[in-house]
Amino acid sequence: MGVVSSVPYRFIEPQRIDVMLPAWVDRLPPQYDTVVGYTDLGNAFLFSTRTGEYGIFDPYSPGVKSYGAHTDLDTFVDRVLFDPGVVTYVLQPGHVAEIRRRLGPLQPGEVYIATPYPFLGGSETPDAYQKGGVWSFFDLVAQAHDPE
Repeated sequence: MGVVSSVPYRFIEPQRIDVMLPAWVDRLPPQYDTVVGYTDLGNAFLFSTRTGEYGIFDPYSPGVKSYGAHTDLDTFVDRVLFDPGVVTYVLQPGHVAEIRRRLGPLQPGEVYIATPYPFLGGSETPDAYQKGGVWSFFDLVAQAHDPE
């Protein structure tokens, strides 16, 4: 087995929000038009090509916290993803490590998904997670917020 990264997030080639998060496009702040990555626990990193603003989208809440404009992705990482509050409450590396010990490392395009979702009464204890596809996860959470 190769080296397992302990960094609890992944970056992707920037993709349009309407393509990657179609169920959320009308619910997200309009300045964001691009997805640039996601955390192991299913938060998305959003970007505005117009303003240079970055935000972190929590689909469980749901909401986007803006972290302001940054000159590039490296600056966003340095100033935001290493911020102790973001590490503690968003990235949760210790929690992710416990889940990873139980379920194994994620494959590209996977996230750890709390079941049931926290807003539906899930506990978010390490044994309450399973693995799933990140983009399907976002669609399913949107549907759970808005059952028809």
